[in-house]
Amino acid sequence: MRTSNLPQKLVVLFLFFPVGSALLSCCTTRKVTTAFGTEASHSPASFVININTARAAELQKLPHVGPVLAQKIVEHRDRYGPFRRPEHLLIIDGISEERFRELRQFINTE
Repeated sequence: MRTSNLPQKLVVLFLFFPVGSALLSCCTTRKVTTAFGTEASHSPASFVININTARAAELQKLPHVGPVLAQKIVEHRDRYGPFRRPEHLLIIDGISEERFRELRQFINTE
């Protein structure tokens, strides 16, 4: 009579899953490609900027945000009021979905 190897395979799977997930959770750095093609490494919790209170100089610390884009963010906030959600940055000319995905971990509205 032939027995199935399925229980043994499940045991092996359940033994390696916690190890693999622990290794993945330890990898918290993200690589961001700058405009010049070089890679900069940022930790998700390295800094967070409140887009409703930050001045243009503070906004320029964000990746891919220069003086022109920072000024657009400040002018939009002054004209229309505070951003209710970080996603509202997509309204501003110069912030694409791809750029927003890179900025998202560094901004909040609270």
